Amino acid sequence: MVSHYNIIIVPVDGSEGAARAALFAADLARATGSPIQLLHVFSPTSNELMGMAHLPRTQIESISHEAASIAFAKAREAIGKADDLTIEEKGVWGEPREEIVAAAEAADAMIVMGRRGLGKMQKLIIGSVSDAVIRTAHRPVTVVS
Repeated sequence: MVSHYNIIIVPVDGSEGAARAALFAADLARATGSPIQLLHVFSPTSNELMGMAHLPRTQIESISHEAASIAFAKAREAIGKADDLTIEEKGVWGEPREEIVAAAEAADAMIVMGRRGLGKMQKLIIGSVSDAVIRTAHRPVTVVS
């Protein structure tokens, strides 16, 4: 099967929705021969940032790497045996919608993401990340329920 994208980007946050999206992306990658990029966007809330203000930069970076490691591990657990797949992991800081869309545009990628992540309060205030990605991405987006 020929794909119209170079890579499948799967935003992961450690949620069940992200795990389901990772599993779906793995099946799609097997069918198309596409590589997968697990993308974790570290986006602490204002309150969390204030709580980290006294920490040295190295400790804040360690916290963000630990959060990404947990999210990657849960996605890989959902995928299971992946010897036949090319999977890379990327962690970035920023606003999730912006970083997901920018990564997809830069890599000429398809996005496969969960419908619901860990930020339920944030969804009530600003809307879901998946909705925002669908509205602004110029790349194919698949939302997995």
